[in-house]
Amino acid sequence: MTAAATSYRRIEHRERTAFLTTTTSSCSEENRSDTVIFAPHVAGICRSDLREIAGTRVGRCDFGHELVGTVLSTPPQLEALRGRRVVFDPHPSLTRRTSGFADLVELTADPRELAAALVLVPDGLTDPIAVFAEPLACAVHCVSRLQQVTTYLGIAPRTPVAVLGAGMAGTLICATLTAHGQPCVLMNRSRERIEFLRDRDALPYEILGASPDRSGFGRVVLATADATPEDLATALRLLAPDGLLVVFAGTRPGTSVGGLDIDRIRREQLAHTFRTENGGVIVAGTYGALRSDFREALSLLTAPPGPKGWSPAACVHRLTTGAVGLDAAAGHLNAHVEHRLFGKTLVHIRPPIPPEAS
Repeated sequence: MTAAATSYRRIEHRERTAFLTTTTSSCSEENRSDTVIFAPHVAGICRSDLREIAGTRVGRCDFGHELVGTVLSTPPQLEALRGRRVVFDPHPSLTRRTSGFADLVELTADPRELAAALVLVPDGLTDPIAVFAEPLACAVHCVSRLQQVTTYLGIAPRTPVAVLGAGMAGTLICATLTAHGQPCVLMNRSRERIEFLRDRDALPYEILGASPDRSGFGRVVLATADATPEDLATALRLLAPDGLLVVFAGTRPGTSVGGLDIDRIRREQLAHTFRTENGGVIVAGTYGALRSDFREALSLLTAPPGPKGWSPAACVHRLTTGAVGLDAAAGHLNAHVEHRLFGKTLVHIRPPIPPEAS
């Protein structure tokens, strides 16, 4: 199958509205030396996709980045990837990439960056589970950063971790901690998200429902959608003196607390001492994911269930709340730009492509 001069469907957005259009692949035989054509099977809708439509996202723009699919064409150096099933890593530096909500995705970059952006999916892992590799990889990276700073500070590594924010990020961070055998609790300002997770049995029951009014935790992860002053104050209040706060939550230039530049700390993955009325704490940042995080995420998604039947794969399956086709996806995106999403909606684009057809 060749992707040159191929017409295909693609969702784009403009003026706070997503829309489905038909376009033609811009790739020709002459410029294939720096381009991969990727055919998504399933795409996950992320909150950041909705922010891109709304024009409120700060930093990267990677509309439709939770993807699993088949590589159709590559530069000669990456020929071994043709016909292989991969997940997409949006963190490598690409010259150009098109919307992930599409029949085809065009990736243009140096072949080394292209290779870094495509991670092979283990055999037997289904598309609706594999598509969670990117958000889970970010959660894995957060936990790795938490453990790194924990070791550096000499904090007891088995002390319970409080995760503030029961959206997708906080849930997957707790799933990763649980898979590592690390005690944790998941908190949220409102009860709705906690009850949603309980109803779907997404996490072990004992993790859910701790009150954010508690305090004395040696380690806290802030995983709310935005690092608001209220959320930062709550996270700091949860900490014991000399505790560690890891900021995963969304920040923007100017996000600060007590003169501490939280946005820079998160994006540059720094760590600084912060003085509170109860003493000093360490504030550290976590951002993005590495290829090793993707490999661990995929490994977690293939892990067998534990004694009580829970596993990361069971967790993400229970977090999946809906599925739409590509034709209906733009309407779904538009309908949820201003509304909170519970769980994950998947966009089913096409079935897996047999190797002989690629």
